[in-house]
Amino acid sequence: MKKKKRRKIWPVILTVLMTLLVLAAAVVLLFRTRAVEVEGNSYYSENTISTWVQRDRLSVNTLYILVKYDLMDAELPAGVERLNVSLKNPWTVRVAVEEKEMAGYVDYDGAYLYFDRTGTAVLKTKKQIEGVPYIEGLVFDAAATEIGATLPVEDDSIFEKIVDVSRNLKKYSLTPDRISCAEGDVRIYFGTVEVLLGDNDYEEKLQQVPPILEKLSELYPDTAGTLHLENYDSESESIPFVPAG
Repeated sequence: MKKKKRRKIWPVILTVLMTLLVLAAAVVLLFRTRAVEVEGNSYYSENTISTWVQRDRLSVNTLYILVKYDLMDAELPAGVERLNVSLKNPWTVRVAVEEKEMAGYVDYDGAYLYFDRTGTAVLKTKKQIEGVPYIEGLVFDAAATEIGATLPVEDDSIFEKIVDVSRNLKKYSLTPDRISCAEGDVRIYFGTVEVLLGDNDYEEKLQQVPPILEKLSELYPDTAGTLHLENYDSESESIPFVPAG
């Protein structure tokens, strides 16, 4: 009797195993990665993002890509905050890119090096990204610079200043030609007008700039000079403008 029961069980086990093998084969074939659609990218090309999500051998399977980027702590390109992955169909991966906000860029090795609000170097490119300010006077060790690492500067508090200035420039719809942070003090330039901001209280100072620039264009048209806001506070009675020369 026991032998008969065993003989009856084996066909069932084989059937289950065959079914699982068929299902596994179907999953492998049906969910084989054939296309990657990318949206939301600005800094990176579609090809760069597509290549990134398919860079390991298991990424031939769309379910693996989905799990990797939605449920696991997957490595991302330095300039990307998040990759939101979904499946358009079993064989097509859809990737929505959330890129980091760039705080500024500097000249580096014949190109532009962009960094985020923490001072991390995230992108080297010859393309200028609209709305990101050029930072001059930022001294860093070019030989020790790496993408994905913080720019090697003597005082990394400068990045907080740059981010604070950039945020308030946007708030007050100001678009300077360039920003300088030589020796830790921030200054911005509008044509031939230099605006000294010092090292603190940037929102309060930048709030004064739009009406002053308008007044300067009336009183001193096409005149180069320096607007001194570095010592300005709410109790200041005047803001000096010193014409050049």
